[in-house]
Amino acid sequence: MLNWRRLICVALAVVLLALAGCAPGATTPAGGTESQPTTLPVAPAPALPADSIALPFAARDVLNPYLAESLLNQALRTLLYEGLFAVDDSFAALPVLAEKAEKQSAFQWKITLRSGRVFHSGAAVTAADVVYSFKKAKASPLFQARLAHATGLLEQKDGSLLLTLNQANEYIAANLDFPIVPGGSADAPRLQQAENGYHFGAADTPPGTGRYQLKRKDDAYRLEYDSRHPGAAPTLRALALYGVNDTSSLLYGLEMGNYQFCYDDLSGGEVLRVSATAAHVPTTNFVYLGFQNNRAPLNDVKLRQALAACIDPTALAESFQGFFRAVEIPFPPAWYGVNAADFAQPHDVAAAKQRLTDLGYKEIKDGVRASKTRKLQFTLLVNGDNPFKLAAANAIKNQLALCQVGVTVNALEEAKYLAAVKAGSFDFYLGEVRLTPDLSLAPLLLSGGAATAGVNVWGKAASSYGQMLQGNTTPAQFISALREEQPFLPLGYRDGMAAAARQMNLTPRCRQNDLFFDIVNWKNG
Repeated sequence: MLNWRRLICVALAVVLLALAGCAPGATTPAGGTESQPTTLPVAPAPALPADSIALPFAARDVLNPYLAESLLNQALRTLLYEGLFAVDDSFAALPVLAEKAEKQSAFQWKITLRSGRVFHSGAAVTAADVVYSFKKAKASPLFQARLAHATGLLEQKDGSLLLTLNQANEYIAANLDFPIVPGGSADAPRLQQAENGYHFGAADTPPGTGRYQLKRKDDAYRLEYDSRHPGAAPTLRALALYGVNDTSSLLYGLEMGNYQFCYDDLSGGEVLRVSATAAHVPTTNFVYLGFQNNRAPLNDVKLRQALAACIDPTALAESFQGFFRAVEIPFPPAWYGVNAADFAQPHDVAAAKQRLTDLGYKEIKDGVRASKTRKLQFTLLVNGDNPFKLAAANAIKNQLALCQVGVTVNALEEAKYLAAVKAGSFDFYLGEVRLTPDLSLAPLLLSGGAATAGVNVWGKAASSYGQMLQGNTTPAQFISALREEQPFLPLGYRDGMAAAARQMNLTPRCRQNDLFFDIVNWKNG
């Protein structure tokens, strides 16, 4: 059964999901601190009208998008706030508060704002508000990774904005999804706990431009539809907020009808079992097999290529209990940049064996291939705290055994696993990185990346990727360079799970960075 406490854990770091894949995180190893149950009173869920549902929120956290720590309250952000851009199902950037982004040079982009947009307060959205929000985002652990190479955002005389970068990025617009709030509105210090157990109120939450705005009624909080929003009017005119104090009972609350929707990113390696309508949520959590490129025998690119041919990523779905999309390229299957089907490589054990034989590994000793000087016996590091990852590591071991390649799975507790990877103490390691909305592979390929262990950051793949970011190389050319060097093996992308109460009579459509993008089509009954 799922450990529901993970749904309220601090989830602020966003670049490296740490190779361990235990919680959304980039610079923190795993998931932060866990909320402790409290004794705050929570009233029974009231009966809701047909045009309303209830959503859980962390009662001991805030809704300020730049201060919220809980995964629950961070997810509610997209109901209240909008960014300059958002990404669609193909991970392409869609203009929201921006009208367009125009490349001025490799390191400068002109952002034109959409006219006529207002905050919930009625004030017009200005370039100064965007500059303020940009600075808050740069300082926020939740958004700083996607803006790591954005050095400035300056208001221009014509009301546009000039974005400057220190690393070229043709896909930067996808990362400009940080919430836009009025200047000065997000500076409030963390509030002391109020008598009703909440840390916030409508006056303490910055106005946004989202489809809903925060309201207080009868000492309770809810989100109400703002008719000034230019999007289609939702069927759900109000969203009641149900305060969660003991996060271990979140599943129980869904089944009791306290709220009608939940999300789990499945970073704990377990799938929830719930009497509800469940849906897969595509994420940017990239799972890969890391190779030790820097020492023999895996410094031989032909050996890395042969080993890659032994592994069938599609067979790993069972290890993730189906919440996994296998890939043969390092991008999600739906990515607009290429047609993934054009890069399909059939899994062929016989061909892989022949390639190993051609490399001189002809003898079989105790079921393991060997040359005159070396035996193909390797160690595979994995985060043993994660059941998904441990199952996948054993599946990879069994696949390589079909090619007479020996693998010992070294399952370590998360902290020791991360330390071993960082130290390069591995032949293979099973890694996971949560990519930013632009699907940047910089953490795995470019100098200074958090997941470059074992990779030659000056190699062919890294060079080609840098050229791709500048627009000088196509994604197809980069993929070819990656396969030629094979610094790591793409395996797939994990899915999260959304669950809606059966009374809603729908299967929710969600995106990792916006669970509620399709809420206009949700209904209650």
